[in-house]
Formats: sequence, structure tokens, C-alpha cells
Amino acid sequence: MNQKGFTLIEVILVIAIISIIAVILMPNIFVLVSKNKEKSCHNLQDNIISATKIYTNDNKYDLDIKCYVANDPTTITYVSLRDLVESGDLKSPIINPMTDEEISLEEEVKVMYNCTNKEFSYNFDLDCE
Repeated sequence: MNQKGFTLIEVILVIAIISIIAVILMPNIFVLVSKNKEKSCHNLQDNIISATKIYTNDNKYDLDIKCYVANDPTTITYVSLRDLVESGDLKSPIINPMTDEEISLEEEVKVMYNCTNKEFSYNFDLDCE
């Protein structure tokens, strides 16, 4: 009698081979997911700074921007994420890809203006590690 099908040994061998492949691939998958989250976090940080550049350019006369002087916090202008969302330069909610938590709209981007070079610099710290 010729029966079509797999023997118990063949099924066990296939399951063992698939298990070995899974054990080899799982750490690599976790590393790739972690790197992808970190890259997404840095992209979010760049997007927030880009939105701040647009907002600063559109509102530079209303922001009362002063020449930046080191160690003088009164020369730093702060732009909140709420301002960026309300102006339409940024969409809400803003989710940190590392923690999957919403970033408060009260967080602020530091805007500093160098009068010598006539250049703006922006700083927004987002925990991407």
C-alpha cells in the first residue's frame, strides 16, 4: 500500500530546521527594528527643526529675536511645538518612535541668532538613544 504523506521523523526534522533558522534570525530582526526606530527618531527631530525654520522665517519680526550671547539665556528665543502645530508647520499628535509616547506640545525648540554670521541655529533634544 502506497500512502502519500510525511512520516513523524520528517515532520520533526522540518520543525527543527525552521526553529534553528528562527533562532539565527531573531536577534538580527530585533537589531534592525531598533535601528529603524532610532533612525525614525532622528528624522522626527530633523522634521521638528525644519518646521521651526519655516515658522521662524514666517514670524521673525514677531518673535523678538536677539543676537545670541553665550551664557545669556535672555538671548535665546523659544518656539513651542504648540506654536508649530497651530501655524500648520507641524502635524499633531507628535509621537516619539523610541517610546511610542506622545511628545508634549509644551516642549520647545531653542532658536539662536548669530549676528556676526547672520545665521540661525536650532536645538531640539529628543531622546533617540
